[in-house]
Amino acid sequence: MKSFSVRGAAAVGLLAALLAAGCGGGGGSPGACLSGSPEVCAAGSQSSTPSVPETSQAWAEVCTLDGVKHFTRNYMDEAYLWYREIPAIDPAPYTSIGRYFYDLLTPALDPNGQRKDRFSFIVNAADADSLLTGSVTSYGVQWEADALGRMRAAFVEQGSPAQAAGLARGAELVEVLTPGTPDWYPNGAAQISFTYRPAPGQPTVAATLSSAALQEDPLPLVRNLVSTAGHKVAYLLFNAHTQGAQDKLIAAVTDLQQAGVSDLVLDMRYNRGGFLYTAQSLSSMLTGPQADGQVFERLQYNDKRQADTQASVVDFSGQVLVGETSYGAGTALPRLSLPRVYVLTTGNTCSASESVINSLRGVDVEVILVGATTCGKPYGFSRKDNCGLSYFPIEFQGVNDKGFGDYASGFAPTCAAADDFDHALGDSSERLLATALHYVDTTSCPQQAARAQSLPPRPDFGGSRWRQPGKVMLAPRP
Repeated sequence: MKSFSVRGAAAVGLLAALLAAGCGGGGGSPGACLSGSPEVCAAGSQSSTPSVPETSQAWAEVCTLDGVKHFTRNYMDEAYLWYREIPAIDPAPYTSIGRYFYDLLTPALDPNGQRKDRFSFIVNAADADSLLTGSVTSYGVQWEADALGRMRAAFVEQGSPAQAAGLARGAELVEVLTPGTPDWYPNGAAQISFTYRPAPGQPTVAATLSSAALQEDPLPLVRNLVSTAGHKVAYLLFNAHTQGAQDKLIAAVTDLQQAGVSDLVLDMRYNRGGFLYTAQSLSSMLTGPQADGQVFERLQYNDKRQADTQASVVDFSGQVLVGETSYGAGTALPRLSLPRVYVLTTGNTCSASESVINSLRGVDVEVILVGATTCGKPYGFSRKDNCGLSYFPIEFQGVNDKGFGDYASGFAPTCAAADDFDHALGDSSERLLATALHYVDTTSCPQQAARAQSLPPRPDFGGSRWRQPGKVMLAPRP
């Protein structure tokens, strides 16, 4: 049995704490263009050109516009999985580091005609902290389109301004009254006015929300259910692989183990990913000791980083690998030893969530998917900080114990079903959960096929996305 699942010296960097943000030390003063969003940088920083070889380290913390452009281009050449496909562009005209970064990404398309790299991103360091910890400024509501293209409240955070105003899952967004396209996750104090219907057919209600600092709950609901045929089924609503999620998962699975559940429904329909160590510990808890030492995920870097590829093999383990607050490294994990797991999915099920699916299938745990095809992100990154900015270019592709990691088209559902906004999450009548419970009893999909379908164009009501960074192979800040 291996108690630690990332091998070699290179793994120390991957599992090290997040780097401290901010400029300083390397020479030069931070230009005004680096103090806020990387997308709105202004020109005017003075150039500083050290007489050193062209490497990212040589330009680290040289916080002028030219210095940061040199760092960005060289770091991409060193770390980016598809560095050979970086377009040849002249950096001179760029006054926005964000625009420069995105223009360096490969323009290649995947087999589905989408951009192969639609995942890399750059944000300021403070936003990166919030993404990885789940501490955000928002109104506390996530909007998604239903089968008719209507914007519906998919999830409302407990204790949020949205909940205080009476919003609940299923509410329909009718009209945004605040001018401009709203940001549902503003960087600071903001206010939004809109009208909504609490449920289809009901009169509209006017609401005005003020943003608030929220700590999103990665595991907001755990229930023990009994299927029609009498099976004891656990239900976990798991929304994010953020810092602190592992502690909550360990506590929940410990309770489920003691309750003697025979089946588990893992609801990751809105889980866009996060820390890979959380996915590894969750997957290890769902399996038994027979999986220990088998590959949870092997990380494959570009050909300049063969040592990282050789060192970065993450195994199933019966112990906590990266400790959080309640459960430190080396703590024994509870094990459910499940032969199959039911996972509820949508196109928002992404990255580290897909790693759970792929890794379990790699050690022959049967994974029954209910819902829609997942987002298709077998890739991941580490956070790299420089001059107050945090870089997340795709660095690796993950494969399971069988060597499979080619799921850029996503994982198709075993039982296709559309998200059901007319029932609360965790309600046994909610379509995705009801479909999973039917499969638990019958080992087949129900005849009613409320299939996920192509949606008509929807109104642009602003940022409805779930703010998570995808698969990050890093430990939390100590």
